[in-house]
Amino acid sequence: MNPPPLPSKQTKVFGNNFVFESMPDPGNPIGLLENLLKFPGRVVHELHQTRSAILAMWLLIFGIVGVAIYGIVVGAQSGGAQLWIAPAKLGLGTLLSVLICLPSLYIFLCLGGIDAQLRNVCGALFAAVCLTSILLIGFAPVAWIFSQSTDSIVFMGALHLIFRVIGIRFGLRLIHAMGRFLGAQGKGHLRIWSVIFILVCFQMTTTLRPIVAPSKTFLPTEKKFFLTHWMESLANSSQGKPRTSIH
Repeated sequence: MNPPPLPSKQTKVFGNNFVFESMPDPGNPIGLLENLLKFPGRVVHELHQTRSAILAMWLLIFGIVGVAIYGIVVGAQSGGAQLWIAPAKLGLGTLLSVLICLPSLYIFLCLGGIDAQLRNVCGALFAAVCLTSILLIGFAPVAWIFSQSTDSIVFMGALHLIFRVIGIRFGLRLIHAMGRFLGAQGKGHLRIWSVIFILVCFQMTTTLRPIVAPSKTFLPTEKKFFLTHWMESLANSSQGKPRTSIH
């Protein structure tokens, strides 16, 4: 079954113009990243064409690699083994978050009145992750400067979380734009899913802790809710106790 034709028009989404049209040279991976930043509507359009599986694969690879590159900056705060542990955990956490939330995204899109195909939904989510990773790489020099000038694990953890929330926000905007363009009846379903996705990403950083601070074990030995972990980290920091990480 061929995918439904996409209307060739310009639509106003979140204050930016998303033009859904064919992407020049869709087989060029570097061009794919450039279009994702400048013309995201083209990427959404191509994800509904015959090459969607290949594009989705490239978007996922770029997304995971980009997050891992940013993880090197995260690990630079403590140095040593964290220089490879932080990238590994951030890359793994991102992949797990995507796999965990993909089924619910497909369901919520269908409930929103979209005749969605799973491969297209995968591509849209991978594109959102890729865009988030590009923004994180853009924030990497700022994070590195702070990591070299402060020993506060709590401050650095909070800074990394802020940068990640900003990146996720732009990634989710791409998914919302796709939903509206394909005829979603209202925004409520995707807004609910967006909250779920953010919560899963936050919990994943706690599940795979520590990421910023060093540890004797690769993974934690006890289960914690991310808000509980953050509050405990802040309390320990104010009392001058051994370093811990909220990220």
